[in-house]
Amino acid sequence: MSFAEVEDILDRVELAIIPTGSNEGHGPHLPLKVDAATATFVSCGAAERLHPQVLVAPALAVGHSPQHLEFPGSMTLRVETQIRVLTDYCHSLMGYGIKRFAIVNGHGNNVAVNAQAARRITEELGLLVASFSYWDVIDKEKIAAINEGRHYPGHADEFETSMILHICPEHARMDRMHEIEDKYGLFGPGPELGPGEQYLATTTFKQTGLRARLLCDVAAENYKLASAEKGAQFAQLAIEGTAAYLKDFIENTEAG
Repeated sequence: MSFAEVEDILDRVELAIIPTGSNEGHGPHLPLKVDAATATFVSCGAAERLHPQVLVAPALAVGHSPQHLEFPGSMTLRVETQIRVLTDYCHSLMGYGIKRFAIVNGHGNNVAVNAQAARRITEELGLLVASFSYWDVIDKEKIAAINEGRHYPGHADEFETSMILHICPEHARMDRMHEIEDKYGLFGPGPELGPGEQYLATTTFKQTGLRARLLCDVAAENYKLASAEKGAQFAQLAIEGTAAYLKDFIENTEAG
């Protein structure tokens, strides 16, 4: 959108969405941007249903992914950096009179960080902030009839592969999917941990061990069940659930 298009509807905007994702390994067949792409697609689809009440801000396309740095090209933000960026997003947009925000997430490791950000934004800026992952609002009975494999969203397996085949198939490398078995393998034994070592924190940029367990950053062999048709159904359910959640948020909160 241009600034003029935003200005045209600003007096009717009730909420701004901030999609959050990651830039991290998702197997040899999917792009690094999977989580950002899916969160953005769902957010835009929900906003279209609620237009002109909802705007979508630019996605936070790099999230908190320190454990994925063993996969080349992956990037991470420190917890405090992510909280500050989300706070600054909201601080910028509140100047236009927007008092409600929804952080719509597409990356599991962002959940706790986004929750901390939402609390800080609420306390420091006096705004109303909802923070949730888009898969949390999917109708469980409906998706159970489609999703054949493990729990969703998984990681680079049936759900996410299907979503990317629907959203941006030109960025999938299905011709390299055979490498999951032929080159990398799925699971390794993981690193040996001494007694109590699993409870110790490490620095953001020195986390290791994920690649020893998930050899190519694919979490389950049900990636073979993925299809663009399923992706379209998954995306539809995610958009429906997100739109309903945001509508309820708008209608049942008082923005000061």
